[in-house]
Amino acid sequence: MLFDNLTDLRVLVETARGGSLTAAARALGVTPAAASAMLKRLETRLEVRLFERSTRAMRLTPQGQTLLDYATRALELIEE
Repeated sequence: MLFDNLTDLRVLVETARGGSLTAAARALGVTPAAASAMLKRLETRLEVRLFERSTRAMRLTPQGQTLLDYATRALELIEE
């Protein structure tokens, strides 16, 4: 699958790392609303839920964990 925007993958990685969209937004220098929109766009494109959301935390779904593993490695390779 072709990704139009690698920032969407970075939102996934940073949300998993920081535990929230606010932390991801801060790390990426965008607003929390923009980070939320990016994550929603990624989930819509993949037709899968990547995080289980509650008022207290965000947990990766099994599909989200799989994508996180691939995305982390892909972003590392791109940075090299």
